[in-house]
Amino acid sequence: MLRSTAGIWQNWWMQLVAGLLIVAFAVLPWLWIGYEDQAILPYTSNDALGLLLVFSVATLLSAFFARRVGRGGTKFAVVTDVGVVLGFIALAFQATYVLEPGLFDGDISADSVRHLYFLGTLFVVFQILYFLIVKLLLIAATPLVALIAVGISYWLQVVASLVSGAQSYTQYFWYAGPAVLGLVLGVLGFLKAANLLIWILSLVIQWITPALFESAAALGQGEERGIGNIFSTLVSGTSKAVAKLEWQGPVLVSLATAMLTSVILLVVRKIRGQRY
Repeated sequence: MLRSTAGIWQNWWMQLVAGLLIVAFAVLPWLWIGYEDQAILPYTSNDALGLLLVFSVATLLSAFFARRVGRGGTKFAVVTDVGVVLGFIALAFQATYVLEPGLFDGDISADSVRHLYFLGTLFVVFQILYFLIVKLLLIAATPLVALIAVGISYWLQVVASLVSGAQSYTQYFWYAGPAVLGLVLGVLGFLKAANLLIWILSLVIQWITPALFESAAALGQGEERGIGNIFSTLVSGTSKAVAKLEWQGPVLVSLATAMLTSVILLVVRKIRGQRY
């Protein structure tokens, strides 16, 4: 579908629109969740994890769009990112203004200050991840995808929790992130030793990231100050949570998806080679 409409997206204003639409899609579940307080973007003091998920999904979708449709072109990636940035700025302003009506009078709570710091940190981190995923070769970008692909699993679980009748299937959505990573690994292939090392590294990263997400979310809602304290708290929280994580299921899903994708691509390439 993206390939068939690739010509449309070559217009700069459509790339801008694409970035805005990606942010709107990523934040869609919280439009429902935030109905009572009218704040669309997740708020750090009560849903720091939700904020992480919105950034993760938006970054993965926009990076895929820029690599697939824009073929990793710098101009295409930048214009798309401008749309994403504008979307997040609008949502951040809306959420802060709704929850802090006295903002322009200099009246802002400690929770909102913490929210803006956490939001700004996520913005910088995910901007870096976005451009690295878009511009790096696939072998180098794959571990970065593994770092945030778990956000898709969490995001789909949030969606399922809001849909009547879908709650019983919530646990199965946990494997969506590993399946996405498996697709990326499958496209990368396994015929080179370096690729196999990236497979192993990406699977290890995938195992750690749920604990990292939970620890980062707890940190966002905490009272820690100073780079040293924040870093040590993040590391200790992640290390404690890693031991409790299930790794067999996600790894098997990633490996099965990766092997199936790799075999299919090898067969397709062989058929195409024989045809021509």
